[in-house]
This record gives sequence, C-alpha cells and structure tokens, in this order.
Amino acid sequence: MNIAPIQDVSFDDEATRVMGVAFDQACSSLRRHARTGKVRELLAKRIVEAARNGELDPARLYLQALVGFCIDDASVPVVSVGRIAATPGCAVVAHTA
Repeated sequence: MNIAPIQDVSFDDEATRVMGVAFDQACSSLRRHARTGKVRELLAKRIVEAARNGELDPARLYLQALVGFCIDDASVPVVSVGRIAATPGCAVVAHTA
C-alpha cells in the first residue's frame, strides 16, 4: 500500500497518542472491514484531518473517523414509543466493557 505523506502538519506526542487511540478504536469497530488498506487509510485521513482542525478528544476523533460508515452503537439503548423502530441498513457495533 502506498501512503502519501501529509505535508505541513505536525503533532505533539499527546496528540499522536490520542489519534492512535481513536484509530485503534475505529478499526476495532469496523472489525473485518478495517483489514483492508483502503479502509484503514480512510480512517487515518479522517482522524488526521479532524486533528489538524483542532479536535483532540479521542471520542470525537473516533466518531469523525466513522462518518459515512453508518455505524449504529448498540450499546446505547433505543426507546420506541408506540411505533416499531425502523431497522437501518447499517453495521451494528456492540461495545463490551
């Protein structure tokens, strides 16, 4: 896989650590899909771009990386009142403690 270097950007050690945490978490959420180089590259680019714009919260970086993958976090309870909730055509991710 050829990875194009990102120019004119640098991050301190803490920012790099936080970005790594977000990347690892995003790869874990996508499981087998994150094994492909293109998916991993896209996740990394999204995290770097968000960090370049000043975002250094690992949870927000993680969410930015998953934008467009339509991940539904199954660890958040969904409450329906009087109607059957529509089932999205998305991946469902369950977080375990």
